[in-house]
Amino acid sequence: MGKIFSTFALVFGLIGLLGGWLLVFFLPFGELYLPIAAIVFGIIGIISEDSRGMAIAGLVLGVTGIIFVLFALPAILTLILIWLALT
Repeated sequence: MGKIFSTFALVFGLIGLLGGWLLVFFLPFGELYLPIAAIVFGIIGIISEDSRGMAIAGLVLGVTGIIFVLFALPAILTLILIWLALT
């Protein structure tokens, strides 16, 4: 059963890091749903000990996705808005 959670963690981590920020336009705080799900499934996958590698990778991608959403994405959007205001 742990392989399923590890796979979910990896998939949600990848989607959350690479494309989850697109959910900003569709859901309020939508960019946080997938990385948080990756962290939760990663923890469950690590506890179940079936495929720890995928679970750890999903956990790391989930944490990286949250850091990106909280720090890098606002900075990038601010720079784009400033650039648009100056042109």
